[in-house]
Amino acid sequence: MNSVPANDDATAALNQVLSEVIDLVQDVKQAHRKVPETHALHAVLDQLFVDLRTWAGMIMDEDELLGTSPLGSMPSVAGRVVPNLWPRAASDEDVHRVVGADLDRLAQHLAAARGAQSNEGAQTLLVQIEAGLAADRQLFRDA
Repeated sequence: MNSVPANDDATAALNQVLSEVIDLVQDVKQAHRKVPETHALHAVLDQLFVDLRTWAGMIMDEDELLGTSPLGSMPSVAGRVVPNLWPRAASDEDVHRVVGADLDRLAQHLAAARGAQSNEGAQTLLVQIEAGLAADRQLFRDA
């Protein structure tokens, strides 16, 4: 029986977070188009989109520092099939339900990835993203 080296597990966990972030970016973009600009939720989605893009870049940079290709084990944005989450109008409640579940799933992946890390830089990065995500989740809930 072959076992995967621990650092491969850590890199896979980090890349799972990256994949979740990429999926969430796509969902937030769809939600952003559905929520009227006059709603408080629209501004929160703007901020969330900026943070997600920043986190994706940070994770890709960390992957490179660890000697792996960031998108070597997952499809790029262009290679993903994006479901149409709201074929018609979407209420703020609809957006809260879907994007809120996505944010919860990302938090779970972040915690798992942090637990799998032996690299101090990757751990620090994940803690930083977790803190930003916690703040964004609170803003999202309040919008």
